[in-house]
Amino acid sequence: MKQDFRARQVLGEGGNMKIPFYARYRLGEEKEAVVSCLDKGLDTDGEFSKRAMEQLRKEYPDSFGMLTSSCSVALETALILCGLEHGDEVIVPSYNFPSAANGVLRAGGTPVFCDIDPKTQNISVSDMALKINGRTKAVVLVHYAGVACSMEPLLAVAKEAGLKVIEDGAQGIGAFYHGVPLGAMGDFGCVSFHYTKNISCGEGGLLLCRSEEDYKRGRCYRVHGTNRDAFFQGECDRYTWVCPGSSTAMSELCAALLSSQLSCLEEITRIRKERLEDYLAAFWKVEREGYAKRMGIPEYASPNGHIFYLRFANGILRQRIQALLLEKGVDVKTHYVPLHLSPVGRKLGYGAGDCPESEACGETLLRFPIHTKLTVDQVWEIAKIVEKGCAVS
Repeated sequence: MKQDFRARQVLGEGGNMKIPFYARYRLGEEKEAVVSCLDKGLDTDGEFSKRAMEQLRKEYPDSFGMLTSSCSVALETALILCGLEHGDEVIVPSYNFPSAANGVLRAGGTPVFCDIDPKTQNISVSDMALKINGRTKAVVLVHYAGVACSMEPLLAVAKEAGLKVIEDGAQGIGAFYHGVPLGAMGDFGCVSFHYTKNISCGEGGLLLCRSEEDYKRGRCYRVHGTNRDAFFQGECDRYTWVCPGSSTAMSELCAALLSSQLSCLEEITRIRKERLEDYLAAFWKVEREGYAKRMGIPEYASPNGHIFYLRFANGILRQRIQALLLEKGVDVKTHYVPLHLSPVGRKLGYGAGDCPESEACGETLLRFPIHTKLTVDQVWEIAKIVEKGCAVS
């Protein structure tokens, strides 16, 4: 980790890299949309929010959706709608961003960390099942890298135990499980439009609800706990406070950007999937020689090219290759510190050895640039650097 930190101090976070980690797709209409939004007004759930939701309903036709200020807020809202009480537990994979665990704590519950599947870095259904007890109320799964979790066995275990299922599909727009969009199979689904995601409006999210009742409760929560929606639909003459709530709706400016980006979803996904296939082909030799394993994509999963990663044979090799690539001007990144090893995780009573696969992943996983401006030649250039670096290890 120290070696990685020093390298970034010298080279920066990708701004002066020959091959940057991130690059935004720009249609060219975003500026016009923002100016139009400023001219028309910034009302919550205004014209551009309605337009974006019309586009999203085509992607998620069997779900009730609402725009939120972030995916983290969508997760928090879903967990609040689960009605957690003090002592209730929610299972969360340890190899994960803190948002879901924070959401559990904010909703009054306790996060229980489980391990991951080493092939996909998604939740281990078998380990999840071992963590279920009489206090367990829900599970939050993560579709890591836009690759679907094994949903049928997970949903079966959850149904038998009477658990709510929340899909963290932050990375999953444009990806599918047996043709079903990620986020549309559980009781709730959450999608991110953060600046690092395939479709971006800077900050923003989407909460998907399976039931109309949850959707209506969520709509009240997101506008200060009021029945504002009913008022604008002519169902009451004034709106008032009807439940605990917050202000979590997406801003109209972000919605204007989002609508522009959503019009390009098919093109963005196509290009990123092509680069993903290029990476898989380019790193075949590295896997054959035993230096690293390519990301696993099960037959049931149709990914969206959000992330490409390798899991190296050990942490020392990962550090060496990371430093080499940064030196060559290729911006690469590790990912999560397992939540159970974080300061908060340790305060919750966890320690080394509790989720061994998550710990190994945190030490060996390295993410590579993948975006619409990346070329196939650059992919093979990166692969050659890695091959040479591994061969002298």
